Amino acid sequence: MRVRATAAVALVASLALAACSVVLLYAVHTNLVASAQNAARDHVDKAAHQLGSGTPPADVQAALPDIILDTAPTADASSTASADQGASASVGTPTGPILVQAFPNRAPAHTAVITLTWALVPCTALLVLLVAYLAWYAMGRALRPVENIRAEFADITAHSLQRRVPVPDSDDEVAWLAETMNGTLDQLQRSVGRLRTFTSDASHELRGPLTTLKARLELALARPDRAEWTAVGSEALRDTTRLEDIVADLLLLARLDARQPLKLQPLRVTDLLRRTLAERYPGQPVVLVADSDPDEAVLGSRTALARLFTNLLDNALRHAHSTVTVEVRHTEHEVVVEVSDDGPGIPEPDRERVFDRFTRLDNARTRSEGGTGLGLAIARDIATAHGGTLTAEPPRTTDGGARLLLITARQDQPHSTSRPRD
Repeated sequence: MRVRATAAVALVASLALAACSVVLLYAVHTNLVASAQNAARDHVDKAAHQLGSGTPPADVQAALPDIILDTAPTADASSTASADQGASASVGTPTGPILVQAFPNRAPAHTAVITLTWALVPCTALLVLLVAYLAWYAMGRALRPVENIRAEFADITAHSLQRRVPVPDSDDEVAWLAETMNGTLDQLQRSVGRLRTFTSDASHELRGPLTTLKARLELALARPDRAEWTAVGSEALRDTTRLEDIVADLLLLARLDARQPLKLQPLRVTDLLRRTLAERYPGQPVVLVADSDPDEAVLGSRTALARLFTNLLDNALRHAHSTVTVEVRHTEHEVVVEVSDDGPGIPEPDRERVFDRFTRLDNARTRSEGGTGLGLAIARDIATAHGGTLTAEPPRTTDGGARLLLITARQDQPHSTSRPRD
């Protein structure tokens, strides 16, 4: 890039200097030729005046040697002087008419042009070299921050994502580029950190059921005659089911992280909730409260939203003492779904942490209760994929309890289905 820029600047400078030199040479030549023509015209006028005053032609010729006196003028002589851009005048004398002619001396003009050309050639070459050097130097200084950024970025690996490229103080496009790259590195570092944590947590979550399953089978096989194979099979099936749930949740999270497009269609939230309650929670202590306004439609995936509601209800039922309440409200632009329970609630410092993957609060969620630790994380990702939000809010009363709030745009309101990057 530096070489190409320097070559381009040198080429433009060469063309500009060459054009200026041609214009200068033309102007000098034209001016000198015009001066010679004026001098010839002056000499003709002076000689004609002297001859008209009675000065002998010989004396006039001696005083003005560059004029030509023709004592027998003809039309051809006058036309020849005009064709050569000379000056001429016919003067009547006692001895007869005399044609006075003078031709401009162009030799000095040609000599000056040649001399100036030889002077301009090396000067132009030196100027081109100087411009090329200045361009090379300036481009080097301008690209030095870019080279520093490139060198630092090349040394950054997955094991040194905490490093950042240097940001110059120029407050220009290079500085903006460095800031953008550092922002990208921040996002990459956070993503890699989450991936490492997620991988570690997933390994830990899978290791528990696998270890339990392996221990039960090894113990039963060590004493096959004393093993209660029906109980062993039931326990093994339970462990396998838990592993299956964890793997299914991990695959769903992977698809959500990949931001695969959802098949959106107009859905009525209240109808979808009623169907979900009827199919999955018959006889459960869940109360659905819907306002009297018409059930406004939202653009969403039926399967994904059903999974979101299922995760919220499973979480609420797991912690509720007696009742779970689902309230649907419609505003001018949004549909609000509130899921609350009368359980121990979520402490204020943990209201954001509960949406992290594999998070369990000590007083609320345990492995023995069957949760994978991914339900609320999946629910929030589904809400975000629909352009909505899912948050944990303070309880409405002093009785406590958890209160999760889902807000999504109505069908007639524009929203993005893409998940924002951290």
